[in-house]
Amino acid sequence: MIQDKSQIRGLVALKIFLLFAFAYFLSYAFRSINAVIAPELVNDLAISNTQLGLLSSAYFIGFACMQIPLGLAMDRYGSRRTESILLIFALLGAITFAFAEDLYGLMLGRLFIGVGVSACLMAAFTAYRRWFKLEQQGQLASGMLVFGTLGALLTTVPVQISLPVIGWRGVFVVMAVLVFIAMLGIRFGLPRFDDHPKHNQGEHAEASMSLWQIVRHPFFIRMLPLGVINHGGFMALQTLWIGPWFIYVSGFDPKQSAQILFLFNAAMLCAYAFNAWLIPKINLKGVHTILYVKWALMLSLGLQFFAITSTSTHAWIFWVAMAAASTTHILGQSTVSTAFPKQNAGVASTSYNLIIFIGAFFVQWLIGVGLDIATNLEQSKADAFRQVFFVFFVMQLAAYLWFYFYPKPLKKNFQIHESL
Repeated sequence: MIQDKSQIRGLVALKIFLLFAFAYFLSYAFRSINAVIAPELVNDLAISNTQLGLLSSAYFIGFACMQIPLGLAMDRYGSRRTESILLIFALLGAITFAFAEDLYGLMLGRLFIGVGVSACLMAAFTAYRRWFKLEQQGQLASGMLVFGTLGALLTTVPVQISLPVIGWRGVFVVMAVLVFIAMLGIRFGLPRFDDHPKHNQGEHAEASMSLWQIVRHPFFIRMLPLGVINHGGFMALQTLWIGPWFIYVSGFDPKQSAQILFLFNAAMLCAYAFNAWLIPKINLKGVHTILYVKWALMLSLGLQFFAITSTSTHAWIFWVAMAAASTTHILGQSTVSTAFPKQNAGVASTSYNLIIFIGAFFVQWLIGVGLDIATNLEQSKADAFRQVFFVFFVMQLAAYLWFYFYPKPLKKNFQIHESL
């Protein structure tokens, strides 16, 4: 049994990373799976676009509601105990979803899943902040997202192939089994020395900050619109609306749409791996991670503009390229906890994650509302998608400009961003 953090290196560090990564792999799979099974859900339950958006968003509701309690729990009880207990809810949610007979049962299952996987990334970020060096945070975050995107890939072509064999209910039974394995791994595979993190800071601990101080911090305010609209909105597209776009706007059938979604997520996986390799190198040369985020997200917005406005049959290429550029959202998110004391890493990470998932919920739901309004006004589905997505693009551009031009903080202790 590991007794202190000085022993976290080599194979021990790799084991810790893989245990967290497998749980996040499943979290991302749950998040993305409705983009592929949406046609089956619509056919089986005869639900509208608004209902489909609300169903998928139930995940984000459960996820978002847990973020502040989750941060407090991790700062008090550590990542191991907190995440392993919450994964039990994900197990119950997967089983509930698999055997639900109506929309409300599906929403309850989806809600439980959101609660259950709410710690999968934040528990890892919190543990990494306490257990690994500051300069390793961006690399570890990108590594986590490599596994997360593998989970998204699992929900594209493989799920599409398995649907005729076991159906969407069978898919969720398999997911329940995998969640149970992940829960056992987290519970019994992670070190126990950080089960009481506030008691392990020692005499050199940094001054603690309150939740109110964290959310008023200059960097948190700077990142706020970007997290709500751009990061949360991208999640809303990836986990639901990009699939219907390929069908109703690009004219692909569900099988072709699943194949492009596979490429969409594969591009993200490659970009996360590239970021994990690149970030340590540019940091050593004095280029801070947040500067890299600035330029990559500018590229992402440009690609999204062309993806929305292009009428070419090859416009899906812009979406795939945009997915790769948008991977830098997670790098911006990983820098948030580094601006705060280690003992507040849990609350800082989850507070920012909360605003991301609030954004994901509202964007995912409101896109469905906008589509229903446009189609009720006798717009074609393709025109409705283009109009709603363009409005969303303008909102993202405004949020990015806030992030880009936000004034440099004047406080001397805010060293991490002074040069940006």
